[in-house]
Amino acid sequence: MSRSDFQALIDRITVPYQAALEQRRHRQRGGDRRPGTRGGVFRQKITDADRILATVLSQRDLCDQQALATLFGVSRGTIRNAIEDVRPLLEQDTYVPTLAERRFATAADVLASITEDSETPR
Repeated sequence: MSRSDFQALIDRITVPYQAALEQRRHRQRGGDRRPGTRGGVFRQKITDADRILATVLSQRDLCDQQALATLFGVSRGTIRNAIEDVRPLLEQDTYVPTLAERRFATAADVLASITEDSETPR
């Protein structure tokens, strides 16, 4: 997937992703935000684009979730939650992942496979 194709995917998925998150939070709260609360001022561990990228890499079967967590500097649970949130939106968008030519065992292997002129791991 080229960078421009990935950016287009991000552009299509971000708004529905934000809407799905807010709907889930609304359901968990049992209603609207209460006046005087901080309303989501906590910094997210990874960006929405990173969540989408992690899901795409997972669907391509590039590496396991632990390697993805190491790549993004977050816990495996954060990666799992991102995949669970983003996967249905990718399916609705009719995104069909192509399997990676090679599966990597560690984050270091993924990083070592990327050359300066390539857009994706080899």
